[in-house]
Amino acid sequence: MTLFPGLSMGIPVVISQRFTKSGIWGVCRKHGCTTFSLLGGMMSGIYNEPQRPDDADNPVRKVISAGTPRAIWEDFERRFGVQILEWYAAIEGGFAYRPFGKGPVGSFGKPLPGLVEMRVVDEEDNEVQPGVTGELISRMLTGSSVEYYKKPEASEEKTRGGWLRSGDMVHRDEEGWLFFDYRKGGALRRAGDFIKPDLVEKVIGEHPDVSEVCVYGIPAASGAPGESDLVAAVVPFEGKEIDTGSIFAAAMEGLERNSVPSYIQVVEEIPKSPSEKHLDRLLREAFSPNAVNVYKLEDYS
Repeated sequence: MTLFPGLSMGIPVVISQRFTKSGIWGVCRKHGCTTFSLLGGMMSGIYNEPQRPDDADNPVRKVISAGTPRAIWEDFERRFGVQILEWYAAIEGGFAYRPFGKGPVGSFGKPLPGLVEMRVVDEEDNEVQPGVTGELISRMLTGSSVEYYKKPEASEEKTRGGWLRSGDMVHRDEEGWLFFDYRKGGALRRAGDFIKPDLVEKVIGEHPDVSEVCVYGIPAASGAPGESDLVAAVVPFEGKEIDTGSIFAAAMEGLERNSVPSYIQVVEEIPKSPSEKHLDRLLREAFSPNAVNVYKLEDYS
């Protein structure tokens, strides 16, 4: 998304050795960058940095993003004086995007006409109605196919019926704009409600002690099938200590009661993939309600 467009257009490109959420704007100012690309986890990290008077004093006009959290989308644009182009793609195929200034905030767009076809289906491959969550499936209209190396069974299942199975649960609106909801099997449900982790992360991430936050679910203590208790893993800013009581208080004030995490897990860092995606399974594996770095809401209520 950065190197090849620059090479094809013959324009300068700046490549950093690693992502830096605190230094990204300094890099852009130094080199006069007018756009940069990132993934949603990176955007949350940038947004969680302390606000500065010169946040919008930068040369960047457009940010190309995949996975912008809906809860911070508009605030991010206003704070830094940028526009977000949201897109969606898979290595195996499929591409959609939301052009600047078009479509509803929170949507990752529509498929490219003439290149790819996308459907939202239920478990029987029936297309669902607008507003109903289903799995996103797609097929390239160019005739290209997907085959995993030496894995014929996995290839057949992934492309059953000629459609690529994304594993992403999404919905459409009445005009066909697509919205990501959660990964298949990864929905957070609590007391019958589906929880939006990005909103919980926004509220907790705005706390002055919190550098990074990742919200995930663990099996509910009630034992209710499919239900989760919420955990907020937080990383303090360098030189600061986490005041868990004030974080719980901020969550109680800024969120509906059902969205307030049951636990705060204080960690030195959020484990991430090379693309900066939060690896919540590692946090889940390290979690214990009795660990010294885990704090319970019930102790502050």
